[in-house]
Amino acid sequence: MVLINLDLLSDAELRYIARQEGFSDWETLDREDLTEQLQEKYEEEDEGGQPSRDTISQKRFLTSLTDFGTPGKKSVQLPGVEELPKTYNETSIHLLLRDPQWAYAYWSISPATRGEITGCVQGADPELLLCVVMRDPESGETSSFDIRVGIEDEQWNINLPRIGGVYSVSLLWRKSDGGNITLAKSKPIETFPSYWDDHYDEISMDKNKFNVMFSSVISNEGEVADNAMLRSVARIISKGALET
Repeated sequence: MVLINLDLLSDAELRYIARQEGFSDWETLDREDLTEQLQEKYEEEDEGGQPSRDTISQKRFLTSLTDFGTPGKKSVQLPGVEELPKTYNETSIHLLLRDPQWAYAYWSISPATRGEITGCVQGADPELLLCVVMRDPESGETSSFDIRVGIEDEQWNINLPRIGGVYSVSLLWRKSDGGNITLAKSKPIETFPSYWDDHYDEISMDKNKFNVMFSSVISNEGEVADNAMLRSVARIISKGALET
């Protein structure tokens, strides 16, 4: 399924699609009519009948985005559209910062490396690990933790234990003898300290701000949600108390 924005296509591209869809008047329609008729056609195909309220809301927020045809033959006929390969002949891993608390890792394993791994384990599930390394930019100290993943996994959301650290992730293969082989390593990403790291006194000395900040992470049942920013503030406040 290819998602296209009709408003970004040229008149020639719109007429090309209209001709592929079998519009008899594709040569004479102006841009506005071409766009309107194509949107109506694709919405009817996608909805397959009476649209629900959820579908209507989704279309409203998508504005001019619409699904073009179906996977396969139709979609590759679009100008500039090529079918992506299912696998690449490369083993690599990448790490993206989603927000101050979460990172997104995605990776690929080349067919040759995959064959080597599965051949060595002889029918058993291979043990693959994501080794997440955090470096403190001030002290230079590092810490790490492992996440076990499967051979068919390709992505993972990683909770970052501390705001303000520099993170990287490696894809490891743990062999039967206990040794690890690094298959790929990501480039490092940096998270930045929160505002409250340098202004924690505004929370610790102001009861109203303290209540507002900490009440926002407490559920109706009284459970405290995991929040890296508040952990960082608590760490600084407790350190200051111990030092004084």
